[in-house]
Amino acid sequence: MPRTVHEPQERRRELLACAMRLFAEKGYDNVSVRAVAREAGVAPGLAYHYFDSKERLFAEAIADYARRCAERVIAVLDDPALGLDEALERAVSIGAEHDYPYADLFHAEGASTLHDRLSLALCEEVCPHLRGALERDAALRGSDASDAGELASLMVYGCIGLSSGPGMPDEAAARAARRYLAALVAEFRTVPPTD
Repeated sequence: MPRTVHEPQERRRELLACAMRLFAEKGYDNVSVRAVAREAGVAPGLAYHYFDSKERLFAEAIADYARRCAERVIAVLDDPALGLDEALERAVSIGAEHDYPYADLFHAEGASTLHDRLSLALCEEVCPHLRGALERDAALRGSDASDAGELASLMVYGCIGLSSGPGMPDEAAARAARRYLAALVAEFRTVPPTD
C-alpha cells in the first residue's frame, strides 16, 4: 500500500484535529500521543516529532481548536466596515450559537477542566481583536484608548464566563452580555477627545 505524504503543516493540523477529537470524546486521562498517532494513521515517532509530550499535544490542540472556534468572532471584530456596536452585537450572537464541533462535550457535566482550558484559550485569541475594535472606535472619536487592552480583557473574559457551563447556549446569558457590554462601551466613550 503506497504511503500518503503530506506537507508538514498539513500533517501537524491533522494530528491536532485528531487529538482534539479524542480529548473531547475520551477525556485527557484516556488519550496518549500513541493513541492519537494510531487514530491518525501515522507512526508514533512522527507524532512525537511534532509534539514531544502529551501535555504539549493537549496545549497545542486546545490552542488550535480555540483559534478555529474564534475565527468568525475575530472576522467580525476586525471588519473595519462595522462600527463597534454592530461588531459587538454580531460577536455576541456568534458566541451564543455555540455552533462548534464538540460543543456538547465541552459543556457536559464533568468536562470542566477541558472547558476551562478552552475558555482561556478563546479569550487569548479574541482579546487582541476586541482591543483593536475599541482602538478604532476611539480613533474615530478622537479619544484616548490607552485602557483598551484592559477593557477588552474585562469584556471578553466576562462574556465567556457568562456563556460557559452546562446548558449553554442560554439566551438570558446573551442578553446579560449585551447589556453589560453596552454599559462598558458607554463608559469607554466618556473619555474626552485628545487634543
